[in-house]
Amino acid sequence: MLMDNSMPASAAMLDKPLGPPAAARTSREVVVSGLVDRRHSFDLAALMRLPTQLTGPLDVVCLSGRPVRSVGEYKGVRLTALLDLARLRLPHARDFARAYVLAQGADGYTVMFSWHELYNTPVGVGALVVYERDGQPLADDDGGIGLLSTCDLRVALRQVRALTRLTVHLAPATTSAGLE
Repeated sequence: MLMDNSMPASAAMLDKPLGPPAAARTSREVVVSGLVDRRHSFDLAALMRLPTQLTGPLDVVCLSGRPVRSVGEYKGVRLTALLDLARLRLPHARDFARAYVLAQGADGYTVMFSWHELYNTPVGVGALVVYERDGQPLADDDGGIGLLSTCDLRVALRQVRALTRLTVHLAPATTSAGLE
């Protein structure tokens, strides 16, 4: 596969850390809310009680294609495990097609996953809430608790440090008239 290594100047900003200093961007708890039966909070101990997933060797690559880091393995739990425990509450049976999850870090960085990605593609298997890297707890400068989408081509784009919130939403319904 050919990759274009050129990038617009505005994309170079995505390679640099944004927001407050790392110490202010540490997560000790992830809250699942929105269209769920019950708002649910997971601290590190609760996450560690869930079935564990290991990534194996992983290269974290940014938008430009530049390697950010190579990791032996991350340890965490599937994002879908947290959603399943909070139990999605969709008004109608077919609303899953419009459902999406926003994952937000303490610095405001937010990424999105559709229900289809999480439950109907390999992306869902690789979307992990992580708390260890190479056998060590994620340090404060790595956010304490994070999120990775390990099946993405450029993993760093959906890497959330200091993950604090997972919110389930529905995209607006469209009618056939709106599709013309």
